[in-house]
Amino acid sequence: MDYVFPEFNRKPISFVGYGSAGGARAVEQLRLVAVEFEMAPLRRAVHIFPDVMLPAMTAEDFSPALFESLDERLEIMTNELVWWSTALKSARDAA
Repeated sequence: MDYVFPEFNRKPISFVGYGSAGGARAVEQLRLVAVEFEMAPLRRAVHIFPDVMLPAMTAEDFSPALFESLDERLEIMTNELVWWSTALKSARDAA
């Protein structure tokens, strides 16, 4: 990650985590790392809990429909990511 440090500066970042407490803690840790890379970690994240992931992992025929319960959170997160990407690009261009 140190190699791409300049490319990460002043960019927004959001996270998708899997697991219950472990996934949430991993996202917390990555937020701290993102700050040190001079990124802008967003509040919204998508957490894929075991009640969603386990059926997807054990299904004989995989279907994206197994993750439909995450659609609303994913849409909110991506909308915020696009908004912050646009805002920070304008700020980077002005600097």
